[in-house]
Amino acid sequence: MVYEKFRQEVERILEEKAKPVTWNEIKASSTKLKQKAPYHVYVQKLQGDIGLLRFKYENKTVWALRKWFEEGKFTELLPRRVRLTILSAKKDHAIVANEYWELKRVYPLKNELHSWDVIEADVEEFFSQDDKRPESMKLKEDGIEYARRIEDEEERIKIAEKIAESGEFLHTDAWKGKTLGLTKPRFRCFYFYDSKCQFFCDQSICVGHDMDIEEHGESIEIKGDRVYFILEAIERARGEFIWEKKRVEWYIASVISLTDPRQRRLF
Repeated sequence: MVYEKFRQEVERILEEKAKPVTWNEIKASSTKLKQKAPYHVYVQKLQGDIGLLRFKYENKTVWALRKWFEEGKFTELLPRRVRLTILSAKKDHAIVANEYWELKRVYPLKNELHSWDVIEADVEEFFSQDDKRPESMKLKEDGIEYARRIEDEEERIKIAEKIAESGEFLHTDAWKGKTLGLTKPRFRCFYFYDSKCQFFCDQSICVGHDMDIEEHGESIEIKGDRVYFILEAIERARGEFIWEKKRVEWYIASVISLTDPRQRRLF
């Protein structure tokens, strides 16, 4: 099934049900959705396209529409505690991945935490009132607990691959409502100069991207053969949220560089 038909069918059923439901319940209400599990890239696009939200309720993963919660419905169902993997730690916030391999921006983050730390955290505001960007979530400062650190390079690569997205969102407005992205440039088709990076994404139409790199981000060290860019949408002056525009501008918020121990090397 092509994405557009998948989107229309899922949105129709969610609107019809008007409450959070599981994927199996969505399938049971459709004569068109046959796959056992939805395509990951389709689900990624739905997050921005229709405001899809997934979370666990009573040990089941449910699908819902963000607008329901913004209208004050079903807020009692939202998770009060989450498990997160830190991908990029900033001074007062972090870019993390949740258990569905979705990117989130969490704050405040005053603890001494680093990339690849796994934390358990109590949620203060699932939809932040201070930061209206869709992926932003406010945590309880005294409710953040360090769980473990991911040291194994293969495990790190598996996580990055699960989160990595097609570069489509850099070329079209198909991923509306999106302010964070993680993508993999074409192998070695990138170079850094001054405070910028030029790279090619995986789209056949790509003629190159020329992006700013966050000035106060981590120092960039390309040490491995697996490189990923964490991208963040630029906010215009006067607080204008650019994800409401057709063309979104991006900058590189962080670079992940990993060495794949499975990669064959010639000596």
